[in-house]
Amino acid sequence: MAFAKTIFVKLSVLGKFWQEKINGTIFRWNALTILIQLAFIFFKFDSLPKQVPLYYSLPWGSQRLASASSLFLLPSFSIFFSLINNVLSAFTLHSIQVISRLLVVFSLIYSILSLITLIHIVYLVS
Repeated sequence: MAFAKTIFVKLSVLGKFWQEKINGTIFRWNALTILIQLAFIFFKFDSLPKQVPLYYSLPWGSQRLASASSLFLLPSFSIFFSLINNVLSAFTLHSIQVISRLLVVFSLIYSILSLITLIHIVYLVS
């Protein structure tokens, strides 16, 4: 029972964190960027070939290719990083404010870069 109460208290800290103007604004922009990524994939999915270049760090050739459904990894990782960074930021807000703000801003930057990468990949192959 004490564990559930601790979790509830921590989640209330997260709610207060998002009610701050800058954190709420950045979170909304982050969510909008992720929704744009998902909508872009859904609208362009039928026009994509079966394989798209996704793994740019691998050597040139067929190793860079992945199935078109693998493009959902980009918004999935954006969601994952956004949630992790926002939770960590909420817990460090009162102790280390600079780190807290940097985590929130980094999650937005990551989502924007994922969107740019997604748009680049889709327009490269279509």
